[in-house]
Amino acid sequence: MSNGGFIGPTVAPSLGDLVTAFTSSGTFTRAKSTGTVAVVAGGGQGGSSIGGGGGGGGLILSPSSYPLPASPVTITVGGGGGPSTPHPVQPPGDADQGGNGVDSSFGTALVAKGGGGGGTYFNTGHQEGAPGGSGGGGRRNGGSGAPGTQPGEPGDSGSYGFGNSGVTGTSPDSSGRGGAGGGAGGAGSGGSGGSSKAMPAFPTSYGLTGNYAGGGGAGGNTPQGGPTCGTSGGGGAGGGNTPYADGQDNTGGAGKGGGPATTAPADAGTGGSGVVLIKEADVLQNTSGVWTLADVVTNKKAGTWT
Repeated sequence: MSNGGFIGPTVAPSLGDLVTAFTSSGTFTRAKSTGTVAVVAGGGQGGSSIGGGGGGGGLILSPSSYPLPASPVTITVGGGGGPSTPHPVQPPGDADQGGNGVDSSFGTALVAKGGGGGGTYFNTGHQEGAPGGSGGGGRRNGGSGAPGTQPGEPGDSGSYGFGNSGVTGTSPDSSGRGGAGGGAGGAGSGGSGGSSKAMPAFPTSYGLTGNYAGGGGAGGNTPQGGPTCGTSGGGGAGGGNTPYADGQDNTGGAGKGGGPATTAPADAGTGGSGVVLIKEADVLQNTSGVWTLADVVTNKKAGTWT
């Protein structure tokens, strides 16, 4: 027989990049001693009632030589900001500040901070955009955008971290617009959310065509003659003049701020959940099934037999 006498299918083992993707929490065990690690936190929720856009989740991208621990690593994937991630809540029927996204992590060494919630302004007062990996956009009537904290985090979380600040909302209130949220690739501009960040080390089949952690667009006030809703950064929610849009899961994209509403806070877009990706180069793959004796000898000599 061509396979040396064994009955069953043979396989052709190969060396190549191995990408391990976590879209929920779990445990990582390395195949190599070094690799590229990307950690993306959950995006922030937009603020309701012509609110600020949410901030994109904090993003960490290590160099390809990053040391991978020999012992198993605990992976945490954070959810997007929404009603279950509380901020100070106004009375029922009033507007709410968006909830922050939840942190993602690779062990304790790399911690990406959840994106900040967008600000809001309504009958009983106002709430500012919240700081986060990227900061939430400011409330209408001149609320300041919140800072993006990821680059300032300690250790490798900051050294390899990306995040930007949100944008200030416009005045006067009668024709105003919220500010856009920041993104991992850049700060917002007016009502348009901060840009996402592409990570060429990983295939474009991950994220939103390879993009992550875009900021949420601002809510507009068109019925009162104000600007339209802003568009959102890639990796965040969709653009257009819709009342709201959610961030896409497993991208860390942020939710868009809500448009004019009388049923707050349902008009605010929720944030998308995060993701953790690890790429290891030159890993022996296709190893299940029956090997030919020649393949065993070749890989043993090459030191790739595991």
